[in-house]
Amino acid sequence: MQTQRQFHRLGSIAGLTLVTALACQLETVELRSVSAKQDDVGSTDAPGAVTNETAGDTQGPLTQPAQVRPNRPESKPALDFYRPLPDVVDLSPLPERGCRNVDFLFVVDNSLSMTDKQDNLAQSFGGFMRVVQDTLEAKDYHIMAVDTDDRGIGLGGVLDAPFISSSNCNDVFGAGRRQSATGQDCEIGGSANFMTEEQSNLESTFSCTARVGTFGNVLEQPMTSLLSALSPELNEAGGCNAGFSRSDAVLVVTFITDEDDTRSPGDPADWRDELVALKGGDESAVVVLGLVGDANVSGGLPGGPCSLTDASGAARLQQFVQGLPHGSLGSVCAGDYSPFLERAVTEIDAACRNFVPPPLR
Repeated sequence: MQTQRQFHRLGSIAGLTLVTALACQLETVELRSVSAKQDDVGSTDAPGAVTNETAGDTQGPLTQPAQVRPNRPESKPALDFYRPLPDVVDLSPLPERGCRNVDFLFVVDNSLSMTDKQDNLAQSFGGFMRVVQDTLEAKDYHIMAVDTDDRGIGLGGVLDAPFISSSNCNDVFGAGRRQSATGQDCEIGGSANFMTEEQSNLESTFSCTARVGTFGNVLEQPMTSLLSALSPELNEAGGCNAGFSRSDAVLVVTFITDEDDTRSPGDPADWRDELVALKGGDESAVVVLGLVGDANVSGGLPGGPCSLTDASGAARLQQFVQGLPHGSLGSVCAGDYSPFLERAVTEIDAACRNFVPPPLR
């Protein structure tokens, strides 16, 4: 009988142990389930703790048993190999870079002190163009020389007697020249007021047009002349410079003066903005080379410095050139302009290679 009681007691203990074990296992499963839910919704609870979500349970966080798997690290999104294409795909080719055409404009001071500077330019032009032709991919050139006044008025308001006027373009700021200062025909091919790469005797023809004389107005305005030369009025059909400035060409301006420009309307920033606007707003399509006085520059500009009697400082013109991405300055007092002009070809080439021609209209 006692043996039976002991047997029943052992059975009860075993049963209780089994029930307790099952209860612990269920609790572990429940804790795992809660932890998984928190992982899925990005729980912000501290690592190692889970929330008891049993209905009506007001207890705080339960400590996670050691056997419960810790929060999973943030999973990385699977690679999307099947991402749909956008509704509109731009398959047009990228714009072609590089220029085929270059327009060369020379603005030459025609006041009394410029004889030796004009001779220097004429003598340096041939070497400059040879480097241009050897370096640039572009082979289609327009080349034009203009002076710095309207030619109708000379010294002190006296008519410029040595100049023989043959058309009303001779009285216009920025009009290209077909004649020398004494009225000699420079023999430019065709009827335009500019030369092309096909011009016979290009060096001598340019020399004739670039020697603009020294009987011009002492109140020279190189910036007025420059901007006028490129204006739509002068470049449209029937204008004095019809066809010179092309939208698909890089523009290279070289101006030569021994005085600062204090008389052209506006200031250096205005001149820059107007010049860029004339090139369709593309400042990278413009190269400006300035041979100017440098008495205001410590040590002078390349090729200088000038003495105070040779040329005045040209702070405004220097500021104008420095305001453009492709600009270069040299001293107007240099004994030879060839080194400056030939070095400048590197700047022209950089502009030409990066030039994006506007779309055809």
